[in-house]
Parts: sequence; C-alpha cells; structure tokens
Amino acid sequence: MANDFKVAYIGAGSFRFSIGLFRNFCAAKELFPMEVCLVDIDPKSLKTMTTILEKMVKKAKADVKVTSTTKQREALTNADFVYKSISVGIQESEWFDIHLPQKYGIPQNTGDTCGPGGLFRSLRCVPPVYSIAKDMQELCPKAVLLNYTNPQATIVMGARRVNSDLQYVGLCHELFGGMGTVKKALNQQGKRIPRWQDLDILYGGVNHYAWLTSVKYKGEELYPVLRNNVDVFMKPSTMDHEFNWYLMKKHGYFPYPGSRHVAEFMPQYYNFFNHDAKPFSITRLRNVDQVHKERTGAYFVFHLWEHGWPVLGASKRGELAIEMTIDWKNNNPTPYVVNLPNKGYIPNLPEDAIVEIPGHFKDGKMVGERMIDFPNEIADLVRVHAEQQFLTVDAALGNSPENVIKAMKHDPMCQFIEDDDRIEDLTWNMLYYEQKWLPPEWKDWIPSIEELKRRKHWVDEKELKGKKQARINKYPVDARIKSKAFMYGEVSL
Repeated sequence: MANDFKVAYIGAGSFRFSIGLFRNFCAAKELFPMEVCLVDIDPKSLKTMTTILEKMVKKAKADVKVTSTTKQREALTNADFVYKSISVGIQESEWFDIHLPQKYGIPQNTGDTCGPGGLFRSLRCVPPVYSIAKDMQELCPKAVLLNYTNPQATIVMGARRVNSDLQYVGLCHELFGGMGTVKKALNQQGKRIPRWQDLDILYGGVNHYAWLTSVKYKGEELYPVLRNNVDVFMKPSTMDHEFNWYLMKKHGYFPYPGSRHVAEFMPQYYNFFNHDAKPFSITRLRNVDQVHKERTGAYFVFHLWEHGWPVLGASKRGELAIEMTIDWKNNNPTPYVVNLPNKGYIPNLPEDAIVEIPGHFKDGKMVGERMIDFPNEIADLVRVHAEQQFLTVDAALGNSPENVIKAMKHDPMCQFIEDDDRIEDLTWNMLYYEQKWLPPEWKDWIPSIEELKRRKHWVDEKELKGKKQARINKYPVDARIKSKAFMYGEVSL
C-alpha cells in the first residue's frame, strides 16, 4: 500500500478524543491512502488503542495503514498533519489543581484554563508541547497540528515560541453548545432557524471566555431579539446557560462557552462566599473522582474491544478535525472556531495573545476570517486573561520560582482574595505536591516538606486524602472580601 498522506496522533490513549478520531480516520476517504501513526508514552494504552484502530480499519475496509510508537520524533518525521490530546499527570495531578486552592479559599469548578489549577496545568503541559513544536520544526515544518489539550491558549502560545509561524492551532467545541442554546432561544421567539450553522455569526475572546458579537439570519441582526427577551431565557429550566444569559443582560453580549467555564474567569461571581450556590447551573467544585471513574469506565470498554468485542464503525461525525484536514489539503476556505495569535484580529486585545476567533486555511496556513469589532466593555473583561497568557508561558518555559509566583499573583481568581502572602504560600505548596509532573530542573528550587512546613500557610498530605477531607477549606478568606462578591440570593431570577 502506498501511503502518501501521513498523520500522527500524539496522546492516542486519550479516553475522550481517541475513539471519535479513530472513526473519523476510517471514514476519511479524501485522505486515502493514509498512514496513521499513534503515539503515547504509556505502552499498554498504546497497544490497546493500536489494536482498536486496526480492527476499525479492517471493519471499514479503509485504505489506512496503522503504525504506533512511544517516540514522538519517529511519528513526526515527514508527517503531513498532527493531532494532539495529551494530559500530563491526568487525574492524579488534577486532584491537587482543585483541592489545594480550595484549602486557601479559591474554589475551582473546572481548573483547566484559568485560576491556580489552570496555571499549573499549563506548567505541566507547556514544556512537552514546546518539545513537540521543536521536533515539528525540524521533522515536519509544513505540517499543521490541531490541539485538543487544555489550556488551549497557553499551549498554543508555548508551541509558537519555537517559531511564531508554526501551524499549531487550538480547537474547542464550546461554540457548538452555546450556539445550540442561542438557536433554541431564537426559535422560541418564532424565528424558525433550522440549524445554528445557518446563522451568520461573529465571535471572539480567549478560550472558554469568548463572546458572540453578532448573530444574523438572512441579513437580519438578531441580537435585539435576544436582548428583548433575556429575562425569559434566564428563568430556570427555560434555557441552558442561565449564567450566560444573565451576563448578556448586564453587558449586552452572550458568552457562548459553558457557564462553569465562564464563571472561573469572573471571580466576583464564583468565589469562596458563593461557590455552593445553585442558581445559574454553575458546578460547585470539579469532581476529580468522577472524571477518574469515567476514564476507568472508558478503558474497561476499550479492553473489551481490544480482546474481542465488535468495535465501532467509521463515522464522519465528531470534532471536525478531519474536515479541517481535508480543507487544509484542498485549500478550502471553510471557517472553523480556532485559537490563534492575535494579529490585529481583535484590535483592543493584546497583540500576539492567543484569541478564539473564526479562521480558515489559506495556502497551508490557518488565518483569521476578519477583524472583529469587539465591544470595549467586553474587551476590558477579557484583557486581563489575555495578559495572563504571557506570564504563564514565561513561567512554564523558564526555570524561575519568581516567574511562577508572579503569574499566580496576577491571576484574577488569586487577586480576588487580596492576600499576596497566602497566594505565594499556595504556589509553593502546589509546586511541592505537583513536582513529579514539572520540569526536572525545577527540583533544585522546589521546597522540601521541612521547608514547606515553615511557611505560614501550608497543607499536610493527610489533609488531601479522600474527597471529603480534601474539600475542607483550611484558610478561610477575610470576610471583608465578601463585599466584592455577587451574592446569588440577592438576585431575583
């Protein structure tokens, strides 16, 4: 078999993205003949996923050759296209991302993009991403990489530090759910829109904190319909994204990611004093145990497929990565939601910050669709998070505790509690407990347990065992900070 088109999939053991992408590979006749090289650092997971894909290829009679390796350089050599879905430390590290900040009065309902959890996820993921980008620069400089890993913005920025023109592109599906809700709201008001994809939309911001700036149907701007009926959409059980509708009522525009993501970017709404509130459907605290159970359950099924159960068939449905690959190959200007460096696309956000915008392929490169008229009021909300990206990547790619502490203190969730000493102590605690997933050269300055115990605010390992114990807040926030918090009970919905 002549394999003219080579794709590499780094992080093929992903329990969320792998199977859907495998099914897409088997249906991508436009890319045949194709070699798919799977990469994972876990040989057992790699063997399981390789067997599953081989069975899918056989079932679909697809013109696909499956190879696998634990060595990313081998996979990247002469690759035409690359997909990535790695998670450094998986749920073991996420446990500390969520429960250490909780000890200090900073709750996180997701912790994968912003806040202390998002910062440390970047510190774990950006260094290996930088390594991937260096290998791409050497081994497949014209290839495109589509990134599934959070946090999107800092990962894309970190990779492009190798070469600003490297085609390292971030993907996210949050737009799909948000626009589904918008379509439902418009149809409730009699607009009869068949699919949300039939709407002409503009949007922008940063990943997980992006805003719909225009929504048209057959030339008619429909924001007036949304604004005039926002009180209806805010009512519980009437519409999804209740919190987002509240924000639209206040600011005039709709943030389309899920409410749990948006809330973490706005600590006045999600904080120590009100994180147990139920209105707006904001998740209380990320349930890391549940995610671990989901992973375990998925792998139980994967092993059944590996050892004899019938595998799923080919499918074109999924995350749109294959459609993007086909459009790249054929130079089709189809628009997609992407995360790219800001090259004037949103003029009132920092240049070269990673922004989420509509983009399309042009001559092998992903470019933004157009300049976005981003409302100044919304830009003011987003800007601090765009600025945070630069500090986070500097910390991840440096070898300096000062850079890590600086990035932590700049984060809005940390700033909200107005206690720099506590934030610094939280930083040292997270460095100590997550050190095995951080760059090895950092061990020279990461504190020992004896040094950690001498700090004013420290957390013993036994206080992090078990969900009930781990969720106990050890250092409550000064009660005076409550005056800054939006209290849900004071609002009539």
